[in-house]
This record gives sequence, structure tokens and C-alpha cells, in this order.
Amino acid sequence: MEPAWLKHYAQHVPRSIRYPETALHHFLTDTTARHPDYMAMTFNDQHTTYAELNEKVNKFAWVLKSIGVNKGDRIAFILVNSPTYVIAFFAAMKLGAVVVNISVGIQGEELQHCLNNAQATVVITLDLFAPNLYEVVKKTSVKNVILHSVFGLEKKISLEEGMPVPKIFLELQDAAEIAAEPVVEISPRDVAVLQYTSGSTGMPKAATLTHASIIASVLQSDTWMGVKGAGNSAVMCVIPFFHVFGMSACMLISVLKGYRMILLPRIDLMDILSLMKMLETYKPISFPAVPSLWTAMMSLPSEAARPYFSSIRVAISGGAPLPPSVHDKYEEITGRKIMEAYGLSEASSATHITPYPNGAPRGSIGLPLPDTDVRILDMGNRHRECPAGEVGELAVKGPQIMQGYWNNPELTSKVLRDGWLFTGDMARVDEDGFFYLVDRKDDLIISNGFNIYPGQIEEVLKRHAKIKDAAVIGIPDRTRGQAIVAVIALKDGMEGIKEEFIKYCKENMPDYRVPKTIVIRDDIPRDPAGKLLRRILRQNALDV
Repeated sequence: MEPAWLKHYAQHVPRSIRYPETALHHFLTDTTARHPDYMAMTFNDQHTTYAELNEKVNKFAWVLKSIGVNKGDRIAFILVNSPTYVIAFFAAMKLGAVVVNISVGIQGEELQHCLNNAQATVVITLDLFAPNLYEVVKKTSVKNVILHSVFGLEKKISLEEGMPVPKIFLELQDAAEIAAEPVVEISPRDVAVLQYTSGSTGMPKAATLTHASIIASVLQSDTWMGVKGAGNSAVMCVIPFFHVFGMSACMLISVLKGYRMILLPRIDLMDILSLMKMLETYKPISFPAVPSLWTAMMSLPSEAARPYFSSIRVAISGGAPLPPSVHDKYEEITGRKIMEAYGLSEASSATHITPYPNGAPRGSIGLPLPDTDVRILDMGNRHRECPAGEVGELAVKGPQIMQGYWNNPELTSKVLRDGWLFTGDMARVDEDGFFYLVDRKDDLIISNGFNIYPGQIEEVLKRHAKIKDAAVIGIPDRTRGQAIVAVIALKDGMEGIKEEFIKYCKENMPDYRVPKTIVIRDDIPRDPAGKLLRRILRQNALDV
């Protein structure tokens, strides 16, 4: 019996796709061969064609080669969206090296863990991060740190020399022969990216993504939208490329299609008018964004906002559920729908998207992409598939699924079985085959598009000398999706104010994990076995 969701596929979407046996850098070389004069990327007032991009990529590949990078070596990226990320990514792909994607918010012990777990030998990062990074990398396998400013690659730190030694990047490009493309034999089954993602407990773990799995994910999403004849249209690249959503839906689809990437390192929600001006200037065909950004943009008056969105044919939201009111406002302004996507690092990006262009019932994450099989499984018995309407764990299977967690076979065996990825997300499917997320296993909080696990914050809080116990929950927030609230109990005889503990959090965890509010109580509710009763805290959220 065929899955119910297939009958709701748009007419242009096949049930299965033929995937090329190739490597990711061929997205760039193929597009360059077809359209060398197309604009590849715009950053501030810098504009780069595909021919120029491919040449820069080749030159930087030789720079990496000159410092000892070979096939299979891991290169850690701690980067914002900029030309550097794009150049370095495809240079690594041409060498058969592995990009280690690390959020710029990961610092200290977590960053040290990621670098050592990946056994990275090179870090490419922003010069602003150098002071904090230098002490961390000395405790890792990293041998070289390549720094870049906002505008480009500039200098290299050789750790073996014990101190930063400036080395001008452009001097390494002067020899004409280094513009030639490196020749490295790369299999589609070779590892391309280690995507670090946080777990419910412990340190971040890396989803191991191959060239084949990432290519499958990009082609699935591109096929789903079915956009043809768009030429050198623009794509707004706001979502960080260190996240699989940004890497796939912004950078890789753009290079595959010959689109122009409008690179934005960061958008402050208070600077929405500047963003709208960019929409007016570049008239993008596609705009992937997180719900908090869509919410901020939809706060503008309809008549004032309407002209800015007229060019957008593919509006995508991912990372958290999109508030229905935001979706309604966008449809009122444009007459089009925002496509909602569900995915995860372990699946190279998306597994579900709402049908394009007609959308799905409100609250649905849509339908499984081509070649993606999905089951809702009984939490108490993973061999039992839940009927329509019943809530269970979402399990997915397809060519976009990761190989496993890097250097973590024990955890891999818990989430991957017979090709099925057990996502840990609670969901249901209706009779028509539309899927809905219901809850997040392990009390996951999603705030501003970041996946945040309470246990990681609680662990830091409990290290404070004054804190006896801690519990973290997410509460609904109009702009963030969820806001983080920490409830703490102090040790006997201790006193403190919440500002003191907020300051402590800012010093000891990434910004996106810092609680919005800290509440001090005498005790935190637990059951007789000592299990934290978050349910009670959520029920009392209005008091928080």
C-alpha cells in the first residue's frame, strides 16, 4: 500500500529522484562552466562572478595544500556568512577535506571538545574571535589558524611558533599556476561535513554527512520547489551557513542553480528596515528564514511591506513552528504561502516541506520529500507503527540521512537502526499524510531557530557556588518562538539577585543559551525518585 502523502505531491514532484554520482564541488564547477559571468555573491559592496569565485576557490585550495591539508583532513569553520565561508567551503571540497561546521556561539570547553573530537588540524575563523580562540586551540590537535576580517582572508597563526604571526593571504596567490584546480579523486560516499549539534546531555556531537547525502538533500528540496528559468536571481542568505538549513537552502542551492547569494553575517531584529531595503534592491527569488525573523518582518504595516516581498517566489521558514498569525499576514500581503520545513542536522537538512506552492494545513510540517520514508512509532514499542492521529516518535529513512555520529558508535546505535533515523521528536500524521510535530523529546527548547536542551544550561548553573538546584524550561515568546526561563534554588544561607546569575550565564555559555529570566525559589519540584517535574513549572509559567 503506497503512502497517503504521495497523492498530495505537486504535479511537478516525482516520487523518486535520480542522484548523480558526483562530489559537491561540481555544483560550482558546472555552474561556472555554464554561466561564468553570472554574479555568484554580493557582500556589502563587493560583487563576485562565478568565474571569479571558482578562481578564488582554486587558489585557496592550494593555500590549504601548502599548510599540509590533504584528503580526509578536518578543517573547522567558525565563521559568519561571508565570501570567506563560500571560498573556503568549496576549496575544502576540491581537496576532499572535511568541513567541520561549528556555531560561532560555541566557546570554551565545548569548542575544545569539538576540535578534539573532530581531530581538526586547521581552523578558519574571524579575527575578532582570535583572543578567546587562541587559548582553546593550544589544547587541541589544531596546527594552523587562518583568520579573516569582515572582508576576506588575511593572516595565519602558526601555533607551533607560539604566537600570532601575520601572513598576508594575497601573497600566497601570486603564482599563476595555483589558479589551476587541484586533482583529487573524491567518492560521493566520502565524508564532506561534520555538523556539530547539541544533545540533551553532554557535549556536542557531530552528524557525519557525505557528499552523497548532502547532494541528495539539496536536490530533494530543489525538485520540491520546481523553480525553472530563474536565471541569475538573488537569494537572501541570512541563516548561518554553519547550520545545515543555511548551508543547504541558501548556499548550496544557490550555487547549484546559478543564483546570486546576498550574504548577510547577521540581521538584528531591530534593523528590519535595512533588511527591507536590501529586498527592494536585490529583489530575491528565495528567502529562507527562521520564524523570529518572519515575525519581525510581518510586524510592519501590510501596505508598506507589500512591495518588498513582490519578487519572492519561494519563502521558507524552518527551525521552529511558524506562528499561524505570521503565515496569515504574509499570505494577506503577497497572495503566496510561506513553505514550512522540518529537518535536522542528522538528515543533512530537510525531511519534510509543505507542498509548493499550495502549502499545507496550518500547523503541519508538510509531506516527506521524494525518496524519504517516514513512520510514527510507538514510544514504548518501536516495532509498532502508530495509526493516523496517534502521537509517537518520528522516524525517517532516505538518502539524505547521516552515516552516524563521528567517533560515537554508542550514540549512533541508539538513533540509527537498519537505515532508520529515530529523531526523538514526537509527531502525528493525519489521514491525508500530512505530518505535525506535537512535542519535543527530552524537553527541547527552540529559541530564535536554535535547538537548546535544558540540561546543558542546568549543568552550568549548578556549578555556581551559590546554587543548590536548577531547572530550565521554555515558555512561548512572540518573537523568539520560545524564551528560556531558569528556575534556581540557592544553598542554605546563600543570597543572590537574578542579575548576578544572568551575568554568570553570559560568561559561561553561548549567548543563545542565556536565560531570558531567572526565578529564585526555595525548592524545585521533583518526584519521589528525584526526577525533575518540568510539567509543574510549565503549568506555573504565568507566575514565572
